Amino acid sequence: MLCVAQPAAAQAMFPLLGFIKEEQASGPSVVHSSYQAVNNAATAASAGLSQQRIHLEQSHLYAGLQAVSLAPASQAAELAAAPNLELLLKEATEAYRAGDYNRALALCQPVSAALPNRADVLLLMGAICYQLKDYQQCIAYNDRCILIDPNLAEAHANLANALQQLGNIDMAVVYYQSALRLKPFFTDAYNNMASALVAKGLIPEAMDCYMQALRVNTRLVDVHNNLGDLWRAQGVLGRAAAQQCYLEALRLDMLYAPAWRGLGDLLRESGELVQALSCYQEAVRLRPCYGDAFTGMGVVLKELQRRPEAEACFEAVVRLRPGCALAHGNLAGMMYEQGKLDAAISMYHKALTIEPSFPEAYNNLGNALREAGRYDEAIACYSACIQLQYSKAVQQAQLQQLPMQPDMAAALAAAGSGVTVSIQGLPGLAAPGSNGTIVSVTAAGGGSSGLMSGLAAVVASRPPALLLPPAVAQRVSVAYNNLGGILKMMGQAMAAIACYEQVVLLQPDSPEGHTNLASAYKDAARHDVAIQSYRRALTLRPDFPEAFANYVHSLQCVCDWGERPALFARLEAEVRRDLGAGRLPSVQPFHAMAYPFSAELALAISMRYAEHCSLAASRLGLPALPHPPAVPLAPGQRLRVAYVSSDFGNHPLSHLMGSVFGLHDRSKVEVFCFALSPSDGSEWRLRIEAEAEHFLDASAWSVADIARRISADGIHVAVNLNGYTKGARNEIFALRPAPVQASYMGFPATTGAPFLPYLITDKVVAPPQLAHCYSEKLALMPNCYFVNDYKRCHRDVLNKALLPRRSEFGLPEDKVIFSCSNQLYKYDPDTFTTWCNILKRVPDSVLWLLRFPPYGESNIRLSAAQLGVDPSRIIFTDVAHKDVHIRRSGLADVFLDTPLCNAHTTGCDVLWGGCPMVTLPMERMASRVAASLAYASGLGPEMVVSSQAEYEERAVLLGSNRPLRESLRARLESTRLSCPLFDTEGWVRNLEKVLFRMWDIHLEGKGPRSFELFEMSNSRGSASLLPRLESTRLSCPLFDTEGWVRNLEKVLFRMWDIHLEGKGPRSFEVQ
Repeated sequence: MLCVAQPAAAQAMFPLLGFIKEEQASGPSVVHSSYQAVNNAATAASAGLSQQRIHLEQSHLYAGLQAVSLAPASQAAELAAAPNLELLLKEATEAYRAGDYNRALALCQPVSAALPNRADVLLLMGAICYQLKDYQQCIAYNDRCILIDPNLAEAHANLANALQQLGNIDMAVVYYQSALRLKPFFTDAYNNMASALVAKGLIPEAMDCYMQALRVNTRLVDVHNNLGDLWRAQGVLGRAAAQQCYLEALRLDMLYAPAWRGLGDLLRESGELVQALSCYQEAVRLRPCYGDAFTGMGVVLKELQRRPEAEACFEAVVRLRPGCALAHGNLAGMMYEQGKLDAAISMYHKALTIEPSFPEAYNNLGNALREAGRYDEAIACYSACIQLQYSKAVQQAQLQQLPMQPDMAAALAAAGSGVTVSIQGLPGLAAPGSNGTIVSVTAAGGGSSGLMSGLAAVVASRPPALLLPPAVAQRVSVAYNNLGGILKMMGQAMAAIACYEQVVLLQPDSPEGHTNLASAYKDAARHDVAIQSYRRALTLRPDFPEAFANYVHSLQCVCDWGERPALFARLEAEVRRDLGAGRLPSVQPFHAMAYPFSAELALAISMRYAEHCSLAASRLGLPALPHPPAVPLAPGQRLRVAYVSSDFGNHPLSHLMGSVFGLHDRSKVEVFCFALSPSDGSEWRLRIEAEAEHFLDASAWSVADIARRISADGIHVAVNLNGYTKGARNEIFALRPAPVQASYMGFPATTGAPFLPYLITDKVVAPPQLAHCYSEKLALMPNCYFVNDYKRCHRDVLNKALLPRRSEFGLPEDKVIFSCSNQLYKYDPDTFTTWCNILKRVPDSVLWLLRFPPYGESNIRLSAAQLGVDPSRIIFTDVAHKDVHIRRSGLADVFLDTPLCNAHTTGCDVLWGGCPMVTLPMERMASRVAASLAYASGLGPEMVVSSQAEYEERAVLLGSNRPLRESLRARLESTRLSCPLFDTEGWVRNLEKVLFRMWDIHLEGKGPRSFELFEMSNSRGSASLLPRLESTRLSCPLFDTEGWVRNLEKVLFRMWDIHLEGKGPRSFEVQ
């Protein structure tokens, strides 16, 4: 089963295969000895198949009791004198041969009571108990046999078989050796001892046992086949020998189905899938009820993308082995891969009902629950898997006397303390390592007070550092990796770090483990240690695109620019290589947004991620979802609009859009909010829940269920507020649940997605000459596309008496303060060089920055010193609460924007705070938002520049010219209540027009097309227009003579520059 990660806002998570069963127990007859094939977990581990769970295949040479009685003559006479006992023993033997083991045991009881020292009766009862999996009782009966007759080799061998099943491999080997001393040509003892030696990892010794058996009898077909399985488990180097063994078995018996199965396995592992399929089909033809061949056939058909046929094969195995947990697990995995989450979850439940201590099933059930949005239950499942894996490892070490750390005794004590993981619909599970904590999940996706405490028991208590075999360590790592992934996705960064630390403890040479640990550190804003972990991963695997891409991003986040040109050159080459090979690029669209990539490359990255979403959606197997009819809305009928987001809570999107959902005109628009994340209890979440007409917490719903609900609600227009950001579930939109779908706000770039044919933006952000940057049709709003809610939520900023003083934040009262409160990942060395030039040209100034993250501060100060600026002139402050941040934003004199990726929410913060900015729009969307904000404030020409040189000159001018700076601030402050930028109600009316226009275009039946919405006369009438006109007289461009003169100067200089080109006059526009 795959562990798929959402690409948005998460580091690369690596596919983790589920545990595929290769051979299933068919039930041994151990009256003399059982014949065990070597397909077991230890063999798999030696083959590197550490993600497989493989049961021993048991077959038998002896179908029943030997014809020759083993009893002493005196006891035979006693049996002859009691014909009823003789009849009972005969019936018991027949019941055993027929597989009716319970009846066979019941018939043996009176015989054993009457003749307690009959070795052949005890031997039969031991065989019956073995079949009933009562291995302790099997040992007891065979032990009594040995006391009666120490030279009975079969009793020694059968006792060894039971010990092997209980995991006591060392003692099993001792008893196999005893059997062989008593009976040197006992081929079955050699065969079964080989299986035990494989379990101990003693591969050469196991092969020698098989060869000893073949020296006794070269025609043992089963031994040739088992030796082939062992050679095959050695990987590429053993394939030729394995093939020779299988072919020799078939030379001896062409009708021997296991050899055809073995050849099928060999060919499948070599990638020869069609030939492998033929072998499995032959094995099934020879043995129609051969579950292992059906399993192999199912795996091949799955790899051939013939999923329905594969599912039919796994269903056949379930019918053949209804009591086999592995068969149910494989069928569940196939259902999961086809997107049948409910069916897969149900099938995993059945597997765990059959075998409650099945760690791999818990792991894979956790994956299915995660995909279904039932995160709490998924966490409990991963925890159970980890606990069970450690429990089994502890028990195995205890039995085999493997070395343990001193704290192992405490772990063993915990194992017996009644620790229980109770998952809805599943039996309780006793698991070790949790110190008695109860993990209880009471409802799908519901929170539980015991959940995180139980999780802490799994993660924080640090299970003992047992010297685990590589296969077990790998499986435990898989579960920790999955647990860390879901915790990371839920924002539990510290718990995720603890999980990934366990992964690197178990697998210190795993580059994937170090990369995932680095990713979790990065989410926790611990970029310093994240960079170290990425470097460790790249040391272990230099050609690791995902690790390298995230390493570069971490360096960018802390402004470590030492190798920036070379790193970005390599990064771009790797991205283009991935795109050319049809792979998902290692750079995520959200990161590419702030990188010095071309618009063409950024678009290609987004398009590839959109393809990935479409593919994931197609695997869900949903039919086309119905849409409302494409007819004009009837009188009184409202346009149904769905907003889908994971950010309804304490997040910038909700800070900006908090009132939008309740401001829609309910006579015209019916609003549905689909929340992809659970409530964080914040004021923003509570407000949106209260004000939106319909608010649905869909955080625990599957992608398919959300899409079905959008369709069932008859949504006309669905708006994606995430794009490629954290928590996004773009597969919902890939299922096309609404006839009109658009991207807005969350992701300031093109999505490259055909299922999001519209992007809501404006003509400053996306002018016609930059249409090539977008895959979408552009719905251009008047003024600015970027909405905010500051007029309603932050009016306290308008009262200067309530504003803080500079000294409260360590800022000088008598200096010119340039500021930038953007996150550090938006910085670039060219811009920082310009900032340092500005500081040098405005000597009585400082630069005020944000510790966002704090680990970039030392790099910034070092860069400043290298550029000749005293590092003490750079002042850092910590991130603050939103209200405090907005109030203090106005303390700066000039805000210096970052050109590659502008101030977006931060731009609204500083403009509402009355602080002028200088911004340089470039080509792509994220680099032009601040310009749109500036123009919507009415003061765009004063704050928007057209080159890096002009950026520096404008900042120096504002820093040096106090009257000009104060005039600009006064004009900005005077327009805050009247300019379009902060007119939320007017913005909502314009958005409604855009949404209706999209619907009208849909009715045309010609597909989406770009359009621009122009500002119409104010619907509130001249009574409200007059005060606005009066309030803008001193700030609007019409009466700004000084501003006009500055623009005229730009025109004159531009004319001279064109003259210097020597190509004659040409038209131009000055922004």
